[in-house]
Parts: sequence; C-alpha cells; structure tokens
Amino acid sequence: MFIHHIEGKELEKEKPNTSEDYFNRSEATYEWKGVKHTLHLLYVRFFEEKLEDELTNDAFWKPYLQSFKIRDLAALAALAKHEKFLMRKRVYINDYDEFRNLFINPDKDFLNQHLKPLL
Repeated sequence: MFIHHIEGKELEKEKPNTSEDYFNRSEATYEWKGVKHTLHLLYVRFFEEKLEDELTNDAFWKPYLQSFKIRDLAALAALAKHEKFLMRKRVYINDYDEFRNLFINPDKDFLNQHLKPLL
C-alpha cells in the first residue's frame, strides 16, 4: 500500500438548518493492488476533543500530533486497524469507544512506514 495523501476537515454548515458543524471528516488517499482509493471517515467532532489529551501523552502518537491533527490521522488509523475499510469509500463512526479504538494499540509498523514520509 502506498499513501498519497491524508487530510482532515472540520465541516461547516452549508445551510442554516444542517448539523454539519458538529462533524469532522478524515480522508486518506492510498493505492492498493494498483488501484487508487480514498477513504472518507466521518465522526462526531467531540470524539476528537475528548481523545486529544490521551493521545498527546501517548509515546507513539505524541511526535505525530506535533505535525498532524487527529482529524488528519483518523482515516489512516482506521485503515491500519481494520482491513475491512480498504474497499470502503465512506465510513461513519458515531460511537466514541469505536473511534478511540482506532488509536489504541495501533499497528505501529504500518503507521510509522506511512507517516514518516509525510512529515
């Protein structure tokens, strides 16, 4: 697998009656088996705020969080944690524990291999 790009976005309201300003989207564009894919991971913004203190004190995540925000890393962490996401275009996570588990006990070899070139 080759990672082309990772990016996170805080969604903003397009119309006054929508709830987009409560969500973040994380994207990872990667090449797998010769085909380019993009995974869009949508989750409640509060999850990132709640997890931030824990990850900034984690020995593995701390150096990466100096260059990236959690929203930049979430889709890549999902790909590292669950092979089922490799062929998905969109994933929605509405449970904090499910979101947190993407970052707990990560595949360090996979993430180091793909994040270090992006620093």
